[in-house]
Amino acid sequence: MLNDLEILNGELSPEFDIYNDIYSVTITEDVDELVIDYEVSDGYIVNIVDNKDLAAGENSVYLQVIKDEEINTYTLLVYKESSEPVFNYEYIPESIEVEEELPEYAVPLIIGSCFLIILIVFLLLFKKRKS
Repeated sequence: MLNDLEILNGELSPEFDIYNDIYSVTITEDVDELVIDYEVSDGYIVNIVDNKDLAAGENSVYLQVIKDEEINTYTLLVYKESSEPVFNYEYIPESIEVEEELPEYAVPLIIGSCFLIILIVFLLLFKKRKS
């Protein structure tokens, strides 16, 4: 039986409880392997699995507490911090500037259209109705 568990180079969450078998551990980017301090009852041995070359992001490390044919496995969900930027600036396309000018007739056409719309609205609103 595992009586105590401590991670010397990371933060264990929640605190160790003999009835809990899943924990979160946060480590810095320079840590490649957990330094684990544990205490077991007499006759038990501990086998630590997947505790080498921890990659940035989420990893899983397993502690197998073994006695005879009984195996209890504790799971450490290890989150390794990374200083790499989340946004990759290499893939940002350069801004494209459009240097297209309007044709000469565009401005008078827009002004004329606006004037025509206003004139039609005016005529519809103030037209004398025949009795």
